[in-house]
Amino acid sequence: MKRLAAIIAILLLGGLAAGAVEPPECARIDGSRLFFPAGRERFERFAHRLESTRESPDNSVTIWHIGGSHVQAGWFSSRLRHNFDSLGRYPSGGRGYVFPYPLAHTNYDRSYSVFYEGEWTGTRSSNPNRDVPVSPAYGIMGIAAYTADSLAAFSLRMPYPFLGLHIMGSASDGSVCPMVFAGADSLRCEPDGVLGGYIVEFGQAVDSVRIEPRLRQGQDFTITGLLPESDLPGGVRYLSTGVNGARTSTWTDRCPEFEREMSLVHPDLVILGLGINDSTCPPQDFNPEKFKSNYRRLLDLMRSQAPECCFIFITNNDSWRYLRRGRMTHNDNGEAVRLAMMELASEYDGAVWDLFEVMGGNGSATAWRDALLMKNDRLHFTREGYEFLGDLLYRAIIDECHRSDD
Repeated sequence: MKRLAAIIAILLLGGLAAGAVEPPECARIDGSRLFFPAGRERFERFAHRLESTRESPDNSVTIWHIGGSHVQAGWFSSRLRHNFDSLGRYPSGGRGYVFPYPLAHTNYDRSYSVFYEGEWTGTRSSNPNRDVPVSPAYGIMGIAAYTADSLAAFSLRMPYPFLGLHIMGSASDGSVCPMVFAGADSLRCEPDGVLGGYIVEFGQAVDSVRIEPRLRQGQDFTITGLLPESDLPGGVRYLSTGVNGARTSTWTDRCPEFEREMSLVHPDLVILGLGINDSTCPPQDFNPEKFKSNYRRLLDLMRSQAPECCFIFITNNDSWRYLRRGRMTHNDNGEAVRLAMMELASEYDGAVWDLFEVMGGNGSATAWRDALLMKNDRLHFTREGYEFLGDLLYRAIIDECHRSDD
């Protein structure tokens, strides 16, 4: 394990030095590590399970990254996923749930491909679209796409083969039953008794499918997620579920299918990137106790499904927030959110990756923008910024795994 940690450090540091990424002077990169306010027993269990995937191809570990726009954009989570795969020592175990984001006309990481036909309308649990005439039963992805177009269809191509497909969602009546085309096979879906929606199984593994709802006049169809059933026996499964604008209460208050779909995840480690949208308000309006209470509801749901899982809280990045008429002002709640997450980590025996301090603390967003690592809004990062953060967090996780082995 010591040799592995050394190799990882050399590759990561070399990659950062070789690229165009240069953090601003205010950044405190040496502070990029995991903090354990209460203890590290839960993390050590995760570290040992991660090591076991290297020793045995049948062993698996599940990492779940949940958040808002930082996660939906995909660059952050994709970089972490890539880093776990890059050395070939932690075999890929798939990625679990995905969503066909182009149907909702929104951004995603493009590590898988989606093409669509016909008219589709997107809506998010964090900000429902009033043009959608139904109320979607949002699930773990927190987003939905609606169609009443008889010609609507879409195709999905994944970077790994799968043997079956769950299609989460609903239709206007029970006669709607999507057709799935996989290679030379044309298959009619069956009702999915586990997740709701529909399910189809293939005679052999495929990496791409075409899905046609085949609606008649007056019918409609709403999709809330996809779960390809991978035939990969073990390895690291890295699941990312992010929706633009998500708050700590988004999944508990607005996603009625969240708990049922979460029951198939069984995470060993949950990386929590929620908090930036909860804090987009004047300091006097931010209530830390309400923030922690909302977070506890989500954490307790996760622990009910995976009692031994470990949590890593990512503190808010320093940022600006929107005012009326497109104007922006600095978000002064970064330190308050940081303190609340430290308290939650202590309460739930979790860890904290202190992004707020890594950036340089209060007011550092402007310097990160000037270094081309943040966008002009000083709220979101650029692709280079997200990938840089993905490298830093990965190294912090692996460093702690190394310490667990000492």
